[in-house]
Formats: sequence, C-alpha cells, structure tokens
Amino acid sequence: MKKKNILITLAFALCLQSIQAQQKEGNIWHFGVGAALDFNSGTAVITTPSSMRTFEGSASIADADGNLLFYTNGGGRDPILSGQSSGQIWNRNHEVMYDMGNTEGGGFSATQSSVIIPKPGAPQNYYLFTMEEVEFNVGGTVPGQPQGRGLSYFDVDMSLNGGLGGVAAYEGSIFVPSYEGLCAIRHTNGSDYWIIVHNDTFGLAVFPVNPNGVGTPVFYDIIGGSVGGIKGSPDGKWVSVLDYLLSFNATTGVLGNPLKLDAFPYYSEFSPNSKRLFFSTLNSDFGYLDLTSPNINSSTVIFDQVQGTGFLLGPMQVAPDGKIYFVQLSFTKDTVFISAIACPNTAPLLELETFGFSRANDGTFLSLPNFDNAIFLNDMEPPVAVNLGNDQTLCGDQTIVLNTGVSNATYTWSNGAQTPTLSVNTPGIYTVTVTPGCGAAVVDSVEIDQVLINLNAGNDLSICKGDTLQLAAFSNGQVSWIPSNLVAAPSTLNPFFTGNSTSTLFITSQLDGCTLIDSITITVVDLPTVSIMLDTTTINAGESVQLLGTGMGTMLWSPATGLSCTDCMDPIAMPTETTTYTLEVTNAAGCSNSEKITITVIPPDCTPEIPNAFTPNGDSTNDSFLPIGDTIESYNLTIYNRWGQEIFSDTKPWDGQLGGKDAPCDVYIYRLNMQICGNDQSYLGEVTLIR
Repeated sequence: MKKKNILITLAFALCLQSIQAQQKEGNIWHFGVGAALDFNSGTAVITTPSSMRTFEGSASIADADGNLLFYTNGGGRDPILSGQSSGQIWNRNHEVMYDMGNTEGGGFSATQSSVIIPKPGAPQNYYLFTMEEVEFNVGGTVPGQPQGRGLSYFDVDMSLNGGLGGVAAYEGSIFVPSYEGLCAIRHTNGSDYWIIVHNDTFGLAVFPVNPNGVGTPVFYDIIGGSVGGIKGSPDGKWVSVLDYLLSFNATTGVLGNPLKLDAFPYYSEFSPNSKRLFFSTLNSDFGYLDLTSPNINSSTVIFDQVQGTGFLLGPMQVAPDGKIYFVQLSFTKDTVFISAIACPNTAPLLELETFGFSRANDGTFLSLPNFDNAIFLNDMEPPVAVNLGNDQTLCGDQTIVLNTGVSNATYTWSNGAQTPTLSVNTPGIYTVTVTPGCGAAVVDSVEIDQVLINLNAGNDLSICKGDTLQLAAFSNGQVSWIPSNLVAAPSTLNPFFTGNSTSTLFITSQLDGCTLIDSITITVVDLPTVSIMLDTTTINAGESVQLLGTGMGTMLWSPATGLSCTDCMDPIAMPTETTTYTLEVTNAAGCSNSEKITITVIPPDCTPEIPNAFTPNGDSTNDSFLPIGDTIESYNLTIYNRWGQEIFSDTKPWDGQLGGKDAPCDVYIYRLNMQICGNDQSYLGEVTLIR
C-alpha cells in the first residue's frame, strides 16, 4: 500500500478549499494559430487539435466541469482585401459552428476581440461579445460601417445542433465607434455581468447585462482618453486600462477614482487575489503595484526584466493555475513563446518560454484568450501538487525515476538529494519535501520493492546450417522465447533452435509482476560448397581414374583405399573393387559439407577359354593348344592319347608334336592345372588335333 504523508499547513488547507471552489469555465484556452492549453490537470499542458486562427484577440469557454464548449477569433475581414480570415465560431469538435463572414463580429487583430459569458437567466445560452479592431478599414471599409462594427454580440444556444451549439441571434454594432478593448466583470449577484468598452477614445462605457438583455451604457470620461486592453480584477473591484487604474463597483457598475499610474504600464493584469496589478513596460520591465497600499503609485515594485532585444511582449492573462501568462514573440526565432509570472500573490518570478508554438505557415500571434477574470479568483497561491505516484516495484537491476512534478522549488529527499527527480535502484521508502517559491511545503513518500529475476539467455552461439542446437538459458521465472517460430518449444527454458538463418532470439522471464528480457544471437554459418567432377565412373579392374574435387576449405577424401592422397584436391583412384568415395570440405568456421561418388570396378574374367580343336599346320592360325585368358597367371598342360598314355606335359602350349614328329590326327585327353585370378583351378577335357 502506498504510504502517503502529505503535510499541509492550515493556510495550505484553506488554499485547497479556495481552489476547489474555483470555476473551470476558463480551463481550456484556444488562441493564436492552432494553439491550445488545457489546465484541467492543475497545470497547463499543450492540447490538440485547434482550428483557431487569429493574430491577437480570441475567446473560449468550457462548462463547469472543464469540458470545452466553443471558441472564436471574434471577427475578421474580407480575406482578399485584408489578408485576414473571416470571423468564426468553432464548436467543441473544432468544426465551424458559425461563420461571421466579412460583416459581422469584430476584428481578430483587436487586443480583446471577444469575450464569452453565460447569458443571465438562460442556463443553455451564452453571450459572445465582439470588439472592432482599430485597423478596421484595412482593404477598405465595409459598406454601411464607416466607423467599423464597434461592439456586437451573438446569442449562442448550446441546445442547438444536437448539443454542439448554434447562434440563435446576432446584434451587430450596438455601440460605435469603439475599438480594441473589451472587458467582462461579474455582478456581485453572481449571475449578471458588466461589459466595459472604450467610448471612442474619450473614456469608457459600461453596459449592464442581465435577464432583460444588454442594457443602456453609462459613460465615464478619462483625462487623456483611453485605448488598448481593459482588464478587470477577479474580485470585480478594479479596472485597469493602459496607464490608468479605476475602482469599480460590481453591484452598481460605477467606475471611479481614476489614478494615472507613474509606472506607465503597457500591458497589465491583476493577481488572482486581486491585491496586485502586474504590468510590463515598453522597456520589458516587469513589476506590480500593491492595491492595498494607501499610496498605490509609491508601492511600485520592479521584480524582473526580460533581457535582450528583438522581441515583443503581448497582453497578460491570469490563468486557472494561478499564474499570469503572456506572449513573448521573438523576431529571431521561429517560435512564439508563452511565458508566465509565477507566484503572483506572494513572491513573483518570471518563467520564460514555458511553451513554444511554431511560427511556420503564418503561425505568428500576439495575444491570449479574454475571460471574465472572476473565474480565476484565488485568495491564496495554488497548492503545489506533489505526487510521487503509487508504490512501485524494481524489476531486477532496473532504475526508477521518481519525479516530484514541481519546478522552481527546493527539494529535500530522505537520502539527502536536492533535485526535482531522483533515480533509485534499491528498495526502500523514499520521502521528499518540496518547498515551492510560493505556497506551503509538501511532503510525499513512496515505497519501492524489488523483485530479483535471474535471467541469462547464454552466450551468443554459432551453428552450421542444417545442424541442431539446444539453447542453454537459465532463469527463476516463467520464460518464453520470441520469435516463437524459431524454437521447438518457446515456453521451455532450453529448447532447440530451429532457424535456418542468423537470428536474434529474445527470452522474457516473468516473476511476481516483473518482466525481464535478455537476448542471444545465433549465427547460422552456410556450409561450404563441394563438388566432384569425373569423366567416367566405371573402370576395369586394375585401371585408375583421377578424381576432380572442388570446394573452399580443408579437403578430406575417404576411404583412403586405392587413393594416391586423401587431403589433396584431385587424387588418383585405383580401387580393386567398386568403391564409394566421399569428399568432405571443412571451412574456417568448422562447418563441413560433403559429396559422394561411386567408382564402379569391372572385375576380371576368371573363366579361361579352352579350345576343343587345333590345327598345327604352320599357317600361324590355331597352331598350338593352350588355354586362353588375360587373367591366367600360370598353367601346367598334360596330354593323353586315347589309351590313356601321357604323351605331353609342360607349362607351355602343345604344338601337336610327338617325339619330334607330327602326332596323328585324333582326339586327345588334356588336363589343365592353372593359376587364374589368384586361384588354383583344374580342367579335364578333350581336344581334337586336325591336320
């Protein structure tokens, strides 16, 4: 079980209550060119998609649970004449809910082109107020709008189009001329609103908005006039416009006590607790005024400055996470940055270039969405959310990175480390104390267990193609081999490898929820090529033939019988009988391949030819009697007459002579004892002497 020990001071607890009460209608921001931020997790994260396209002003609204409803760029111009796009409203699916065309709404280059508030008395409806841009006549004025469109509004009914919303009514140019500034402040009754705009350049106009609709404005002159953005404090008690600060009564709608500010702010925004007015100057100084001071002008504090040149700072907007965000547009980089003032209620500091959005494809923009700041009211700094996560388990010798998720703070870990993250590879309970620049210190802990898995796939191996190999892994967990088709039994520890090409095998071992992986590479070595070429494979006994072998590697002929050599390429073979010779070639990897050839030996003729007659007449044809045959090694011939008397005996042929004279023609008996094919053989027969 996770051991949590979150230490929260009383002030921190009160802060939690304040944040829980904070509304979520401003938790989704769509602005710029396809840019969007989501604050529902408690911190800002970039989210997609977004159809937004605007240079400055925009507005978006979510429901009470932080779910996006719709957003808008507030207006536009004829794209051909002005280079702008038309004004549009997009629904939560990022589809066009309503196209304002070129004649409705305000201008998306207005500092505050639009603002969205709930319609009093109509829970399903919202008022979308739009404001004209000062450069409204770029490309020419719209017929019938010689001073621009000024203040207009749309009635958006969220019950239309299956809950995606639609425009139920449009009221154009209800107050002209008016440019750039548009501020919504919530009435103290919690349901009605006040809309504040510029009365041309002379001062401000305050419109009541209640269940009866949009009422008649009350005008307030300002010495020196008023231009630019108009900001209302979250508690509804203050209004700032350029270098003026005015008190505001959110019950009566009365503006008063205009104070010209010595700091000469260029852009300004109120802190979440409404006790400070933050500002940036043309010199890129960042400061604030203490609105609780008896002498506000003398309370000016310059706390930081953006160093360098080549950039513009855009308008400020307080956010759900308690920070004040602003655009930082660099002329030398291809990125529009969103920067922030952190800890505005207590110890402010700049967090520069927190988010970046590409300027490619006309992605340049200069402003953030416009809201009723009452939804961001927060009397204390937002709590730091420190969460090391659930208890975890180290699998073997792996390393887990514990992350506090908090930046710009001091950190004290139980092992003495002082970093926002901690890498751990041993079990134990790890505790961190996070002390942010604002807010109370928070302590969190997590328990790390360890499961030791013994796993070794073994050393890489080589195998000759066609051979079998049994793997020799070891593990104390349940194993499986991948790819499973390369082993005979993938769920066993030591299966046989069945692949026919070089392969890397992975073995996974699972134990108590942990999984470790090891690998082994099996190199499959191709067999050497081998062949035997021969003109003939048949010889007579006693003949020889040369074997012609080919192959890369060490050669060995077998059997050695009848061969002139066994380790040469082309030995001479003279087998005495039919023999099958094998040529085995072994390459440098020790892999062997072989080829066979059979030499057929025709055996000798061991049956002699013995004539049954001869004619010793001196014609050199058949003049003698003798056995005929190449395999006769020796013989002894004995001749008998018909009376059984021996008349001739010798180891040479009988020439038909008897005592030096011609023997008479007759039939004679012979006996032959001969050595043939290494064997003794005897023959008895008759031969006829013919003259």
